[in-house]
Amino acid sequence: MFDYSAGCGRGEIVCASRGSGLPEPALAVLRHRFPDAADPVPEWLPPRPDWKTGLQGLDVLGRELSRVRHTPGSKIVLYGHDDMDGITGLFVGLRVLRGEGFTVLPIVPNRATENYGLIQERMDGLLARGDLLLTVDCGCSSVEGVNWAISNGATVVITDHHTLNPPLPAATVLIDPQATGFPGTVLSGCGVLYACLIELFPDWEDDPQLLAAVALGTISDRVPLLAWNRHLLDRFRSIDMSRLTEGLRHILEVWPNRTGDWSAASVRQQITSVVGKGYNSGIHRILDFMFCDHRELCLEQWRDMLDWSETRAQLLSELLTRAMQMKDPEADAFGMILVYLDDVPPGMGGTLASKLSRIYRRGSIVVTTRPDETLVGEARSVGDWDMAHFLVSLRQVFTSAGGHVRAAGFSTEGMSWPQLRDLLISHMAGFPTRPVPEPHVDLECEALPPASDLACLAPFGPDFPPPAVKVGIMRYLLQINNSGASWCISEESGE
Repeated sequence: MFDYSAGCGRGEIVCASRGSGLPEPALAVLRHRFPDAADPVPEWLPPRPDWKTGLQGLDVLGRELSRVRHTPGSKIVLYGHDDMDGITGLFVGLRVLRGEGFTVLPIVPNRATENYGLIQERMDGLLARGDLLLTVDCGCSSVEGVNWAISNGATVVITDHHTLNPPLPAATVLIDPQATGFPGTVLSGCGVLYACLIELFPDWEDDPQLLAAVALGTISDRVPLLAWNRHLLDRFRSIDMSRLTEGLRHILEVWPNRTGDWSAASVRQQITSVVGKGYNSGIHRILDFMFCDHRELCLEQWRDMLDWSETRAQLLSELLTRAMQMKDPEADAFGMILVYLDDVPPGMGGTLASKLSRIYRRGSIVVTTRPDETLVGEARSVGDWDMAHFLVSLRQVFTSAGGHVRAAGFSTEGMSWPQLRDLLISHMAGFPTRPVPEPHVDLECEALPPASDLACLAPFGPDFPPPAVKVGIMRYLLQINNSGASWCISEESGE
């Protein structure tokens, strides 16, 4: 037997949140990860959050919804974002608000041809005087779009989770946990809207369809799997499958090890990447898919998305090879990956940037040109590089820019690639580069504990990677797949 109180061992404590025992090696990992906590278990898996503490402005949203309810002819225009976080957020908003008797019209933008933010052309003819424009996963940088909506007699409530950078839009209220700080800042866009709506309409809190949608959006958006997100994902584990639509039921059927131990990366590989984004993806039909109650139709559509995902994977492999050959050497010197490719299909720039970040373990920016000559960039980061801050601090030269720490994007008109490249390189020179931390080690042991003793801490993902154990000079990282948990020798720090 090892002395686990010194860092590794066997044993058991009671985990009230799950009502089950937590092995001592898992508790030792939690002590290491939450060193300032008297009890690390509720830090790892917190009780029900007080959503109001991280979401200021809920009373204003409630007042505006009441106004719409009691104003004949008024409706809600729900403006989303065309990624899995935004689409699942639209699902949450439509299900709750239509279920409460509101007339709700969704807007799903197309980033292949449109800039980031609230686009006037998408709202014109749809948003009328007296309506409520409610956003999900977007809006906090949309100064012009909000001004247009207000000038046309609508009120605007923004729910978002992206980085706040002045000037902020003149919305009636902007509900964004970035304004109040941790723990709310871990939430995805769909998580923010879910929390807002269940505070106002508490009967929806335990709705299995909402919990399934929020789990998918949270995992797909690569937000930290900490604090309030872990509460949501833990509730997702035990939802009643019989109360799901056929579309959501199928998503959960292909969810890897959903009721056991799983990682965010495996979900994105088997679900998010199948839906895809941009080029021949299913992102613009996944909303209808989640609402669909016709099983054969759902299965047919999923098979079609699978076929297209294989085509995208081949194309992405070819793009990745080219990008690795063409990365800018001067950006390398500043700790960044910068690549320009003239033929990246719409929606694939972000996926390409993600892969480059994981390969080189640094921030990556992929730039391409739309058919209308607009330069668009997708950026991803790992570690402590704040990608949104880097890009949004250049907002004065971009047509639009926005995002969060690990994922951001921009577009710019009237600028050539050499001009943009010089601007980005110059900005890198003055921006504080913070390298990715060294591969983490949670425990140092004489021998490896059973992998299953640590797999119970799943799900693993951003900011909560799989446990790493050092035995002698070797470092082992917990690995989870369909056959269970095991150890692998690795210098990677995990997701």
